[in-house]
Amino acid sequence: MARKQFVNGKVYDWSSITIALSGCQNIEPTSIDYEDSQDKELVYGRGGNPRGFGTGNKSNSVKLEMLREDYNTLVDAYRNQGGFYKIVIPKITVSYADVGATTCTDVLTNVTFTKRGGFGGKQGDKSTTISLEGIAMGGICIDGVNA
Repeated sequence: MARKQFVNGKVYDWSSITIALSGCQNIEPTSIDYEDSQDKELVYGRGGNPRGFGTGNKSNSVKLEMLREDYNTLVDAYRNQGGFYKIVIPKITVSYADVGATTCTDVLTNVTFTKRGGFGGKQGDKSTTISLEGIAMGGICIDGVNA
């Protein structure tokens, strides 16, 4: 059965996305980006033609941006883990939903961070955002399909 992708021309947009970080209520990231990949390489036989492929490591990346206030809430929630780079968020769920359209949910498991930036500010700023980059050690499941 085919999924209904949009109603009356309405497609998923930023207002369709709900992001939840386990252990942290009331955090509203201003941006999220995630991807995964798997190494694959052709295997050759006689005659120089591919006869199959081999697989290598899987990898992924997670990027979040949030207001400084939300960053402070995140750090407070996980303060007992011994430092920012030791934080492991058990689950981040990203749900896409619109009225009349099918809801799909992506799950990022055991997210830990490798980089943080954006600290500071300047005259005229209306808000301050912090950028976080990391990996999902438990993988990324896109609408029920694992990598």
